[in-house]
Amino acid sequence: MATEFELEFKGSTKELLDAISILAEHNINLNTVATAKVDGRYVVKFLTGSEEEVRRMLMKAGLQYRDRQVMVVRVFNKPGQWLRVARSLVESGIEINASYLLGQKDDSMSFVFVVSDYEKARSVCMRVAECSID
Repeated sequence: MATEFELEFKGSTKELLDAISILAEHNINLNTVATAKVDGRYVVKFLTGSEEEVRRMLMKAGLQYRDRQVMVVRVFNKPGQWLRVARSLVESGIEINASYLLGQKDDSMSFVFVVSDYEKARSVCMRVAECSID
C-alpha cells in the first residue's frame, strides 16, 4: 500500500512550485509527481516513501492536502500486462478511478491503481499470475 498526496492551488505556477519545494527543503524524495491545470487551479499529485514526514511538513506549512490509499502493482515489462491487471479488477466488480505508470526497472514495471475497494483489489491482484503488490 502506498499513499498518494494531492495539493491544489489557485494562482500561478510559481506558487505551486514554491509550495511543493517545502518537500525538497526537508530532503523528502518524490517517487512520482504529476501536475495539471484544471479549471484555473493547479493540482499536483505525488507519491513518496516518507508519508508521515510529508503530513507533518504540509501541516506545519499550513498547506491543505488530500491523501488516499493507492495500490502499487508490479508486473513483468511486456505488452498487455497493465491491461491484464485492469481487466481482472474490472471483471471482479472493482472500479478503477485512476491508474498511471510509476516506473520501470529491468524486466519489471510498476503501476499505481486507485480503486473503489482496495482490499478486494489487492486480493484479485495477488491471484493474477506475474503480478505482485508493493
